[in-house]
Amino acid sequence: MKTNPFILILWCVLSLVITPAQARSADSGSLLIRNVTVITADATLSKRPQNVLIEHGKIQSIGTQQFKAETIIDGSGQYLIPGLIDSHVHLRGVPGVPEGELEQAEFYQQAVAQIPKSYLYAGFTTLLDLVNTKTFIDGWNSQPLAPKAHFCAPAPIPKGYPIALIPDEALQTTDAARYVLHDRHSHLHPEVADPELHTPSHLVSAMKADGARCVKIFYEKGFGKVKNLPVPSEAIVRELVTEAHKKNLPVFLHGNSQESYEFALATGVDMVVHGLWNAPPSTTPAELENIAQRLIKAKIAVQPSVQVIYGEQELLNPEFLQQPAIRHYMLAELINWYKTPVGQWMSNDIGSYFGKDAVLSDEQKYQKVKAVYQPLFDRVRKVSLPLNQKSLLVFGSDTPSGPIYTQFPGLNGRMEMDRWLAMGIPLADLFKALTIGNAKRMGLEKDIGSVAKHKQADLLLLGKNPLEDITAYDTISWVILQGKPIARDSLSAQKINKNL
Repeated sequence: MKTNPFILILWCVLSLVITPAQARSADSGSLLIRNVTVITADATLSKRPQNVLIEHGKIQSIGTQQFKAETIIDGSGQYLIPGLIDSHVHLRGVPGVPEGELEQAEFYQQAVAQIPKSYLYAGFTTLLDLVNTKTFIDGWNSQPLAPKAHFCAPAPIPKGYPIALIPDEALQTTDAARYVLHDRHSHLHPEVADPELHTPSHLVSAMKADGARCVKIFYEKGFGKVKNLPVPSEAIVRELVTEAHKKNLPVFLHGNSQESYEFALATGVDMVVHGLWNAPPSTTPAELENIAQRLIKAKIAVQPSVQVIYGEQELLNPEFLQQPAIRHYMLAELINWYKTPVGQWMSNDIGSYFGKDAVLSDEQKYQKVKAVYQPLFDRVRKVSLPLNQKSLLVFGSDTPSGPIYTQFPGLNGRMEMDRWLAMGIPLADLFKALTIGNAKRMGLEKDIGSVAKHKQADLLLLGKNPLEDITAYDTISWVILQGKPIARDSLSAQKINKNL
């Protein structure tokens, strides 16, 4: 990822009580958030306002007693929650910009630099990239102001998804093929050089040594113009699952069809990372309910990632780029580029499927695509609700799922929250999925995911109660990142927009 160096934030050392109106972040050895309502891991409110003492990046004490600290934030009337966790992102590049298209433009470099701040602006302090490597993630985490990123190591088969979409020359010059899986049970797949280096056992050991948090496999036969891609055999995936579990690594499956869900049930993976969007038109609600119950019995979780479908739909929304909130996440120059004919390439591609037989207005295309996608949303909801009742619904936005500007970092995760609410997921369950639920899935519950003594101080201070109103997530006043308070306004792309 090409980025300009970030400008380091100078922290004002204060000995007085500070509020968002009075001060920016402060560089200090200790921080006290005073008189604040704490929301616990089980989504309950503290019975009385608490004082939360933070030192050396960790929560040292929580109670009603008076603590001394170099920096004090008055949390009266506000709510303290853990930083949010998005367990399905892709951190390379700028959404909607083809590789090489704008890399020399100054505003593109500014957009790249803004992306970590946009995640933080939305309250996401921890991210899980589901297809990446140690080298890239180490580079991301070296930035002075960014959410902490972890990664899932991909195990594609030769010529399968997503490796089939990568040009051969790119495969030779990147580490994209590092974890390619040799499927010895299938004679239909191309051979790999040094098959012994691509066995489940060898790959999982390499992934674990690299610091991967999970293993990702793919059951995808194609979409759009890409068709008939090979998929792994059940036998090789069962071997991979066995080896991964020996190393305490969960296995996530990319799949969004009824067929892929059956594959998940047959192979014993830990999670399917997309909703069940695609199924034969004859599939009944009872059949979807049956799939949900079988997933529950097998304890297989699902990331519905509803915003993937909404993101495609919203490409045809003529009002999308006019929304005021977008300017907190995207640079004004980038927004203007998205509006150009070149920037609308993906929108035009999708729109062409709905305008072949007649000349349709932009609004007519938008309404038509909404009608086409509605059955997909209905299927996802039908499967998601029973899973949520058993704590098997996992929050992940898939930001971005493709070259789509409607799935911009930070903003996309915030929109995914709205999709959960629209599906009928209670706000308390959404809160837990965004925090302790994802922390547990990533094996990080001892460090993050709740406001608790000795945990890392990645926290958010909100003006509203998120258990009562989803717009509470829009009222963040402070982002506490590893114990350092950052005024949310300072993270907005508007800071750059005003200087353009």
